[in-house]
Amino acid sequence: MKQNISIQNQSNNCLNFSIMKTVYLLFPLFFLSPVILLPCSASPNSQLSLPAAIRNTDKQSPELLQLKKLLDDGDIIPFYQAADKMLKEARRYHKKNVTPRELADGLFLCHLITTAPFIDLNKSSNVEWLANYNNIDHKVKEFMSRSIPFAALTDKNVKLPGKEEALRFYLTATAMVLKQFHSQMDYAFEATQICTYMIIDHASGLSTDKATDLFNKTSAQSSRNYDIQSIIKNQESGFIRELMKCFPAKAVEVKKYLHMAGYEDREIPALLNRTVGRVPQAEYLYRSLPKRRD
Repeated sequence: MKQNISIQNQSNNCLNFSIMKTVYLLFPLFFLSPVILLPCSASPNSQLSLPAAIRNTDKQSPELLQLKKLLDDGDIIPFYQAADKMLKEARRYHKKNVTPRELADGLFLCHLITTAPFIDLNKSSNVEWLANYNNIDHKVKEFMSRSIPFAALTDKNVKLPGKEEALRFYLTATAMVLKQFHSQMDYAFEATQICTYMIIDHASGLSTDKATDLFNKTSAQSSRNYDIQSIIKNQESGFIRELMKCFPAKAVEVKKYLHMAGYEDREIPALLNRTVGRVPQAEYLYRSLPKRRD
């Protein structure tokens, strides 16, 4: 027992040393330039092939074309506000007797949300907006699935043109969004936060306005980091279950989409353990993984 406590203390000391080492390495750089760049909002990889149902974008509804224009013009917050409203009205997509037109609308909305960038926290106006409202970009991407009639696409008795292609498009989009959330997660944020507060408290020549701006950015990122942690947990669980429903005996297909989401083979066992566990329905996934060499 004493040995275990000693090992734990050594581990904690190593963690504290690592954080402080990061602080003292970064601190001089921050004095030279008191600007902290937060996770970039660069447009996600848009290599998401359009299914046949929506390749002719000119035939989309005026509402969806207006949404596309907001995205094309870089009006990101208005885009997410409009997309959020449309998702709230998307219950009609969840019925099994969805029409081809409704399916096309849902797919196009899904495509726009997937390819939209996150709100850029390096713009002070965006930080101020988020302080008064919420992480609407996170919310819209998290609930993107509301635009897709998943029950209809997975029901063998439902006849829809291009159903298989639409389903694979949705799974690819979901994998891309999950990967986007992972890319926004700052796993070294604790060290960044310590550095920021040291700058605010001790940096000479830092104006009140710049200090306030820096504090607000860090606070916003802290909130978003916690938000992303929760979203990833929920997204992982839902995605694994959807993949198992779509491919109940095809582990290769499941792994293909998990790879799209950024998971390596060595990470998949832990992913399965924290989502579905070793239930009989998931056994085929565990069997497909390479044996561990301890």
